[in-house]
Amino acid sequence: MSFHMSLRPPFKRPGSDSWYYEIDRRRRSLGTTDKIEALRLFNAIKREYLAGRISQITGDCNKSLGDFADEYLGWAIQVQPTQTYKANKKSLGKLIENEGRNIRLDRLSVKAIDRLKAAGAAYKPNTVNLFIRHLKSIFNKTVDWNYLQANPFRGTRQVPVERKPPTFLTLDDVRRLLSATRDTDTRAMITAYLCTGRRRSELVSLQWADVDMNARRYYVRQEKVHLSAWYPANDGFMAVLDAVPSAERTGHVFKRWRHPDTITHVVKQALRAAGLEAFHLHDLRHSFAVLFIEAGGGLRVLQELLGHSQYQTTEIYAHVSGDHLQQAVNLVKMPPALKSVK
Repeated sequence: MSFHMSLRPPFKRPGSDSWYYEIDRRRRSLGTTDKIEALRLFNAIKREYLAGRISQITGDCNKSLGDFADEYLGWAIQVQPTQTYKANKKSLGKLIENEGRNIRLDRLSVKAIDRLKAAGAAYKPNTVNLFIRHLKSIFNKTVDWNYLQANPFRGTRQVPVERKPPTFLTLDDVRRLLSATRDTDTRAMITAYLCTGRRRSELVSLQWADVDMNARRYYVRQEKVHLSAWYPANDGFMAVLDAVPSAERTGHVFKRWRHPDTITHVVKQALRAAGLEAFHLHDLRHSFAVLFIEAGGGLRVLQELLGHSQYQTTEIYAHVSGDHLQQAVNLVKMPPALKSVK
């Protein structure tokens, strides 16, 4: 292609005082109404164009989505926590599945996310939103690495999600579950989840080195170090720990099952055996939270006990049960009302 077909000198559009130029048939503004200034800017652009550095001015980028994904994942696997890396890889994979590996980075826009939303009809809204959050984070690197001037997904909105109240076991359900669970190890694991409110992976990976029996506390290690923290152990969890002989208190606290999916399956079997088939492992965490609130616990304290980084996450438990409200309202005592004086 000849030069004059790729780069058109300054010109004015009808009805406009500003000067424009064209690069590869794409019109761009020079941001000035002065002809001399327009020519000066154009000549600078022309020099960059001839030197092969025009992307630094125009924001164009010839790197493909596939090449960027390969480069990003090669970097990410060395520096990111395993779960974060896997989620980023999956999100990039969904984007490539919809847009193709060969699309240029500078051709991506929010519309790509809209197509992802449409193609994600088979996924739950929370899963689609997970893709969106990770892609927005991933594409910050296109700016950091000087491929793009702005993150193409920066203004993307997530899919609205209906916040349903959590399902939980009542105290009667808990008694029923523990009574029906004959296997000692399974009953101990279920008790531990009910008494701590911990996430699945947090108890599976708990080690004796992170348990302080004297101080009645345990340390939960997170992949993001700043989220790791010590938590107090209540009487129920201490009973589970005390039942383990001292000579066996090495390595993982719960040694029998090492894979998180196995734990999910074992707990589900126990729930079915107790006639509680509608519940799942994560509902044990919800049960701890609701029983804590019903016993008079506060949401702020619950936030810390559950390890929620945002208070809004804990607020789902605020209106789960109204029984504690009826009891709490009577905590305020007032003197008897005075009889009206005629």
